[in-house]
Amino acid sequence: MSTSDVAYLKTLQGSTIEALKRAIGPATNVAILDVPNQRNVGDSLIWAGELAYLEKLGLRIRYIADSRGYHPGDLRAAMPEGVVLLHGGGNFGDLWPTHQLHRERVVTELQEFRVVLLPQSVYFGSREAAARANSVMGAHPDFTALLRDRESMDRAMVDLPDVQIEFCFDMAFGFEPRGFSVARADRVVVIGRRDHESSSGLAEVPSDWLGVSNLVLTDWGPIGGAAGLRWKIDRAIVKLDANLMRFSGKPSPARLNTLHRLAERAIHDINALNIATALRLYAGSKLLVVDRLHAHVLAGLLGINHIALDNSYRKIGSVFDEYSGHLSTAHYATSLEAARMRARELLVE
Repeated sequence: MSTSDVAYLKTLQGSTIEALKRAIGPATNVAILDVPNQRNVGDSLIWAGELAYLEKLGLRIRYIADSRGYHPGDLRAAMPEGVVLLHGGGNFGDLWPTHQLHRERVVTELQEFRVVLLPQSVYFGSREAAARANSVMGAHPDFTALLRDRESMDRAMVDLPDVQIEFCFDMAFGFEPRGFSVARADRVVVIGRRDHESSSGLAEVPSDWLGVSNLVLTDWGPIGGAAGLRWKIDRAIVKLDANLMRFSGKPSPARLNTLHRLAERAIHDINALNIATALRLYAGSKLLVVDRLHAHVLAGLLGINHIALDNSYRKIGSVFDEYSGHLSTAHYATSLEAARMRARELLVE
């Protein structure tokens, strides 16, 4: 990263720490729920940033669980008092209902804890889903939703009028890659999403789209080789823990102190493997064209020229306009043709 980008990033991080201090308060213990347990590198980068910020704040993480492995009795046993944090990201709304229903369950079951939703984007397509979320979360005596862009703040003021909201920068900006080098970078990488948030068409561009011989078209795909086997074993451990918890139907001190702790370590490993794979992909890249928010964020953190296109509800554009686009290597395009033209310009600079 350039010197100016490093200084700018420090400003974002300092502001984020202050926002977290206000939201979390004087607690020293935290639990983190809805933690990422899948291949999405963006969630893993958010997770890495969350861990970095919590370490800087001197907070002790007493319990973590994904949406399937969470049990309120286990959480209470591991952390009798403290603050419950819900993982940040881009699934606050009804596009990804599993995560939304999970957090609504959490705020219903954990009324005695302060609950903080770490920075999210908000989007509800259904008025009924928005009204339910507002009712459930607004009823909690001490719930705060941190939102990572002003457009989400505006949506929340309409859709979630009874929910306490505050602004906070995206957690992934707390991630600090170390030992990264772009030596011998000569390829162009296109990362195009293929799920129901996709709207750019980037995933469908042909191999000769930019007229370069070394173009890689991908998404956050599976991990291969020995790392892939390790990733699958980690996932099996997390799934076993969740299945045993559901089978017993009640807190289990023995499981909490053995298998669940193994599952927590497996979750850390899953996310570390996700990030390591992305760093290897980026290390050989001269330019990236992406339509995933955190593919853009990672390129900015690594100081690599890149062009970002938007998703279906301006999740990327809103964050880009407010702060991530201030990084010197970040560029934005509103169409595939605009992205192609800008990419060709950058490749000859």
